[in-house]
Amino acid sequence: MGKKQGRKAGNSKNKSASPPTKEHSPSPATDQSWSENDFDEMREEGFSPSNLSELKEELRTQHKETKNLEKRVEELTARLINAEKVINEMTEMKTMTREIRDKCTSFSNRLDQLEERVSAIEDQMNEMKREEKPKEKINKKK
Repeated sequence: MGKKQGRKAGNSKNKSASPPTKEHSPSPATDQSWSENDFDEMREEGFSPSNLSELKEELRTQHKETKNLEKRVEELTARLINAEKVINEMTEMKTMTREIRDKCTSFSNRLDQLEERVSAIEDQMNEMKREEKPKEKINKKK
């Protein structure tokens, strides 16, 4: 970057195109308009008719960049809100999955208990059959 470009970039950062405040006005008669002293002060700070168009273009560029950044912030905010919704939904699904797992575990335990009862009943039935066979033989002999 050349010296002039660097100076122009540095001078344009803290400038305002509005008229100076009342503090800079020498008399009440000039409060409403720009005085020659105001223009001299502006020239000292780097403003000139030749770089005004450059300053306007820089301002337009910064305005566009600001709008783009604002749009990007809105997009990121929307994505963040959607991500929060997804996290909430996933948390609910996780809770539901735990509940289903617990119910399946409970069902499995009850099924195991039922199988044990059925097995116990089968064992009792087999025992009863074994006991009945000798009685039948005895009854047949009679």
